[in-house]
Amino acid sequence: MKTQKGNVTIIIGAQWGDEGKGLISAYIASREKATLVVRGGVGPNAEHGIFITESGPYIKVNQLPLGWIFSPTIQIRIGSGVAVNPQLLMEEMKRYHLEKRIKIDFRCPIITHEHILAEQKSKGMKSIGSTFSGSGYCRADFVLRKAKQARDIPELKKYVTDVSQEINAVSVNKPVVLESSQGTLLSLAISSDYPNTTSDNVTTMAVGDDAGLNWQKIKDVILVVKTLPTREGNGSFGAPELSEQHIISQGLVEHSSIKGVIRRKATGINWDLLKYAAEINGATQIALTFCEHYDPKMTNATHTSKITKKLWSLIHKIESVTKTPVTILNTGKPYHCIIDLSKKKTDWKKIAKILP
Repeated sequence: MKTQKGNVTIIIGAQWGDEGKGLISAYIASREKATLVVRGGVGPNAEHGIFITESGPYIKVNQLPLGWIFSPTIQIRIGSGVAVNPQLLMEEMKRYHLEKRIKIDFRCPIITHEHILAEQKSKGMKSIGSTFSGSGYCRADFVLRKAKQARDIPELKKYVTDVSQEINAVSVNKPVVLESSQGTLLSLAISSDYPNTTSDNVTTMAVGDDAGLNWQKIKDVILVVKTLPTREGNGSFGAPELSEQHIISQGLVEHSSIKGVIRRKATGINWDLLKYAAEINGATQIALTFCEHYDPKMTNATHTSKITKKLWSLIHKIESVTKTPVTILNTGKPYHCIIDLSKKKTDWKKIAKILP
């Protein structure tokens, strides 16, 4: 059998989400001049966001991928496995003037107001720290064949397409980025921390399935690893947890998308879990994010000469454990705080002109 050429780069969270997948997706889409960015994953759970400067503005989305932000002509798609909230989709589309660039798969299950209310009233959903997006209850109805699909919603008619057909056709000759939601260790059937999980798997194969992707079209799997992992809601880190007082005093505060509380943060990476995530996702590259939280001397660094001995040591440890090269470093809030160890160049001045 003839092996097909792969042009799809999949962006996957290694831990419990909030690793910075949106930023890495946007960077890769721009660097590789991708034609298409596709959203896989569960639904509009937690947000994807990018800071333009240290203090803002903050560009965020829940329903859409974020890989379009540095690429003014890239087309945006949502795969059939992703639950869609039509109202949220329309709001994000209009906010960033993306109406002519977005299509969603006609088979996407539709989140209703009733799904959201049901989650808000559920003791079980409250106990796991749900985002109450309605995604879980929508997916439950989808499994029971009770959910509506995008093709059933009048206001979505002009936005529907067959994303599976498109992603496989486009990726024959052109680069495509497939962006996941959440993180590997929140996967429903993969995590050892059930029921503190999301409502589906969010691994390479699961996200590929969400988009109907032929596995032979995969070029790279970039595993996004956070130096000091964070987690929404309940569940273990597999490592000691920093106190809120320490997080505040050390300038490590990140605000949760759930009621804006300070995100829980671990003291470091659990190496067994990282090795597991790299293995089951088939990682070919690693993007290491929030490097400035691990070593403040890395704050806003953009050149390899600024990489400290402390961070080099962490990079070597990660590569040793995962047998996977670290190719991208994120070093600060502003979007341009990236060191590309693959030595490919990005024109940040050009990108600054097209930011929303």
